[in-house]
Amino acid sequence: MKRLFANQRFALFAPFIALAAVALIAFGLWVVVAGRIGGELSTRGLSWQNLTREGFPARISLHIEKPIWRDPEAATNMVWQNSGLSLTVMPFKGGHAIIDFLGAHDITGDAGQLRLSHKGNLMSAVVDTDGLNRASFEASAPDIAASWLGQNINARAADIALHTRRGAKNRYDIALVTKQITLMQDGASLTLSRLDANASIPAALLDRRMQAGDVIMLTRATLQRDALSLIAKGRVKLRANGYMDGTLDLDIVNLEAFADALAEFGLIDRRDRRKLLLFGGLGAALGGDTRDRLSLPLQFKNKRVYLGGVKLGRAPRWK
Repeated sequence: MKRLFANQRFALFAPFIALAAVALIAFGLWVVVAGRIGGELSTRGLSWQNLTREGFPARISLHIEKPIWRDPEAATNMVWQNSGLSLTVMPFKGGHAIIDFLGAHDITGDAGQLRLSHKGNLMSAVVDTDGLNRASFEASAPDIAASWLGQNINARAADIALHTRRGAKNRYDIALVTKQITLMQDGASLTLSRLDANASIPAALLDRRMQAGDVIMLTRATLQRDALSLIAKGRVKLRANGYMDGTLDLDIVNLEAFADALAEFGLIDRRDRRKLLLFGGLGAALGGDTRDRLSLPLQFKNKRVYLGGVKLGRAPRWK
């Protein structure tokens, strides 16, 4: 053995042998880590038709054909499916992962079914020792067709971005930004030039479905439609009867355009429109606002929705 190490030829090739040994060990670790990622996905309810791995040595890329996710704890009957995705993990960058969804998202559950088509869809996530730190979901030209809670809803937009990050007191902050969004229901359509919303939700909602007692805090939401602008903030609490209670404070720019929009969608009649404009005029006079810009409360109570002193109809259900 001493003669072997003393041999000049061995000394010449020793660096290459050492490099090969290091590469072999690194590849073995890469295979172990890649296998653990696949195993973790399977434990959390994801199955697939085929999975391939690549990216050694700097990254781990998993290409998954026909993934299907089911709740592993059977807490819900929700199922998510896609034609394929690519998941890339940079293990040397603190648990940062990027997911490229190749097909449409099909979701079914107790409340109904939903399909989200798109022309490009990426998601990124950063996970640390405390779980999900932050995540982003972006889609180009999203098109949604849903039958949910007995309602048939369609929506499309130029783009959409959803961001979430861990906040304080076991809550997550969520931000939604979308442009040129059109909502369609029962033959009526609503087009918004922009919708921005920031909210705070319980952290538990990332691991379970919504339940009675959850509080959703709307930090700020901005809606723009032609000359009409709305800014809303407030909080609602989910009730066991399937409805919500709470109040949102609305700052309205162009009250007349707002009243016309409510009448357009059958939420108020001519009498309520006059009442709303009168109420708005009195509120503006007393509050120092102008008829073009004023504030009104949007209340959810007793299964109904009220705008100031005008009843708009039944409150939306959350389940």
